[in-house]
Amino acid sequence: MRFTKLAVAVLGAAVLAVPSPAAIKALTLSELMTINSEAAQVRILEKGSFASDYPLAGVVWTKMKVQGVSLRTGEPVATEVVFLGSHGPQDGYGTSEMPTLQDTRVGGEAVMFWFRDEAMPARLNVVSDLSAVYRIEKGFGEPVLVGKGEGLAFPENIKLVDAAAKIRATHLELARQAGQGK
Repeated sequence: MRFTKLAVAVLGAAVLAVPSPAAIKALTLSELMTINSEAAQVRILEKGSFASDYPLAGVVWTKMKVQGVSLRTGEPVATEVVFLGSHGPQDGYGTSEMPTLQDTRVGGEAVMFWFRDEAMPARLNVVSDLSAVYRIEKGFGEPVLVGKGEGLAFPENIKLVDAAAKIRATHLELARQAGQGK
């Protein structure tokens, strides 16, 4: 009996040691901006969830009302964005790729990247996953974008003003490349 428990423990450890691919694709800032039509500094005003049969029957989405400024154009932004999954225990529907509860709390500020999903019945603005939401916190008296780790657009914490400048410069570079047919 003791040998069986030891064998199961060793087998379990071996299974856990096998590397598995991450669900979130590593994206540079340029790649993230290429697949999203907007990048904005926003305050989250409202948040709720709704059930849908898109893209599969019975999924739950989180919808957030946000307001702020486009970091691409400098224009005001007031819109709704959604992501697949919910933090609400009543919904019982989460995904490993959804933005965190801390990053999407009502009253919080974040830099978000999204695109309009024309295939979605309501053609909503979609935040693809946790790599597209960067929480803003106060650090040493000024706003700081909280980094997400190696491989993502902002791997380390960065001053918000510096992150905004990088986003604007990347937007201009992508527009220049598009104008040259690249």
